[in-house]
Amino acid sequence: MEPTATNGRTFLKQVRNARITSGQLALWYIGGAGYIARTADTTLLIDPFLGPSNPPDWMRAIPPAFAPGDLDALGPIDAVLLTHEHSDHADPVALAAIAALPDIPVLGTPVSIETAIDAGLAAARTSIFPPETARPIGDLTVTAVVMEDPTAQSANGYVLETGSVCLLLCGDSLYFPGFLEIGRRWKLDAICLTVGANPPGSTVYLDESGVARATRDSGARSVIVQHYDLWQGLTLDPNRVRTVCRWYAPQTKVIPARFQRRITLAPSARS
Repeated sequence: MEPTATNGRTFLKQVRNARITSGQLALWYIGGAGYIARTADTTLLIDPFLGPSNPPDWMRAIPPAFAPGDLDALGPIDAVLLTHEHSDHADPVALAAIAALPDIPVLGTPVSIETAIDAGLAAARTSIFPPETARPIGDLTVTAVVMEDPTAQSANGYVLETGSVCLLLCGDSLYFPGFLEIGRRWKLDAICLTVGANPPGSTVYLDESGVARATRDSGARSVIVQHYDLWQGLTLDPNRVRTVCRWYAPQTKVIPARFQRRITLAPSARS
């Protein structure tokens, strides 16, 4: 039986009305690699997955965070970011709901933008976000960076900066040497990484050591562990990541993303 969402509209109203001070970046986890990200002046939707399971292999362990028809309760959305084209990231159900609301731009990789247009988005509301380019969105600067997802045709990560706060969203990227260069370019307050229990004979997601290595190389102060709870049979206890991170990146704080719960990144004292 499919898990069902409860109080999704109430959740969105709470996000809309949450108090965020200047310089803070708040995240609400909506499953998979999906978040609502808010600053004092800007709201982003990242990889929203509101669709059903895809049986028999991909069965949801957590429900959508809200019903597609409730999206208007969030209020104005400044942009939607898509990391890649997989249906739990560029979700046709979520994209159709976004298409029904006016004036929300959708940015992403070439194939994810094709998916958005197929879901009903007017082409004029979509834009390919090439790696190594930066865009101002409200009081955020968003920079697209290359990620390593061998199962996708191409994959973006996104560096979000507001004031002195800096976050890297990685979608479903595996470990690759580029994390070291990203860590040299930005002082990351947090990195969001997908982890899961890989099926025998395949590497779909980061494992515990991959998360720890990416965290070490990027120099992030915190690692936000995501996606570990999405699919039945592929869930992974984030405490395992905490254990392994002690070996690779002992100074890094491990933060498991919790469904519909807020994570707040604030300016730090580090230079």
